[in-house]
Amino acid sequence: MEGNNDTINISRIIEALIPLLVITILGWIAWIVWHNRKTIIKWILRNKLRYFPINFNVAFSLDFKDGLNSGNYFDQIKKNINSIVDKTGLNKQIIIKDFSDIQKFNNKDEAEKFRNKKNIDLIIWGGFTNDTLKIKGENINEIELHFTYGHPDNRNRTIGKMLLLDIASRLAKKNYWKIIESNSLEDVKIISNNIFDISIYILALTLKIYGRILESLKLFEQLHKNLVERKDDFSNEILPHLYNCYEIFVIEYGIKKKDWKIGKEYCFKILNIKKDDFFGLSNLAAFESRLGNNSEVENLVNKLLSLYPGNHITEVDVAYVRILQKNYNNAFKHYRNIISSDRTNLTQEVIEFLCNEYDNKKEPALLYGIGVLSFYFWDKQLAKKNLSFFLEQANESDYKPMYREARRIIQKK
Repeated sequence: MEGNNDTINISRIIEALIPLLVITILGWIAWIVWHNRKTIIKWILRNKLRYFPINFNVAFSLDFKDGLNSGNYFDQIKKNINSIVDKTGLNKQIIIKDFSDIQKFNNKDEAEKFRNKKNIDLIIWGGFTNDTLKIKGENINEIELHFTYGHPDNRNRTIGKMLLLDIASRLAKKNYWKIIESNSLEDVKIISNNIFDISIYILALTLKIYGRILESLKLFEQLHKNLVERKDDFSNEILPHLYNCYEIFVIEYGIKKKDWKIGKEYCFKILNIKKDDFFGLSNLAAFESRLGNNSEVENLVNKLLSLYPGNHITEVDVAYVRILQKNYNNAFKHYRNIISSDRTNLTQEVIEFLCNEYDNKKEPALLYGIGVLSFYFWDKQLAKKNLSFFLEQANESDYKPMYREARRIIQKK
């Protein structure tokens, strides 16, 4: 009986020790994990980069020394850039990640290969100079940066060359990359702004080349606003791209989709960049006319005639507006101005525009415009068909000068 009791007691002791043993082993594992956490995290992140898709569009991969000036400077630069992204409202559009400690690039081929594989929009790579460098006894760090980005290209790679030249010229204007220890706060701020400006510029430019115009425009607009608030002259470098995006949307919405209110808004944006821009004024006149804002139309037409006299597009626009106003004699005069000008280089798109407008409005005077311009600048046989149709549709008393001219042209051999 005593032997059985001893066996029972030992079993109980072992059972009581098992939880303590498990806790000890788990504690030991936790201690190992904690003291090797950086290595483990790097391993996890490195394998995540290798095997899984990446959900960010700007990546840092820079060489620096943790705990020394270069490491402290880079930490602050990242904080500054993230703060600017939040301030400009781009935090939902731009995601920035740093994988400096898990992926390094020795040359542009390595960076391009990785970027293409992971479809990252932009990789910023390079590094800081040695932390022990000095100028006049004062510690200094300089950053050497490279920007690797994606873009479509053609067979001759002319698009890539064009982008490279464009971005290189912008980098030449953003050329301060030194951090002097006694002025490190201000220098880090300047470099943070420079990196942000160039990065957003590259992203916006490449998005535009990809045809993602709305996304590109948002980036350009926010970048321009931020630069203006900082009173940075680099804002002037953004204006041509803003103009181009607005121009595309005037054509897309105002002309093609016939959303004249949206087209009008983009015309105003163009005119904010270039006060008396011909493209903005002429299209604004057309959109105001279609919206029935006759007093604005008259002011715009007079402005076009004052600023751009003799321009054949001005004459076409004015003639078009006069037709909508049923001032056919005046419209006839402007068509005569176009014909008599030896500088006219009328494009087929102008005649196609008038054709589309006739299909929508069924205004006979538009047929006259199509016919007379086609006769002198495009296709004489097609012109006579349109003028014959005009004579069938038009009342001679209302369209007297046009009517006579149409008959004269048709009778020509």
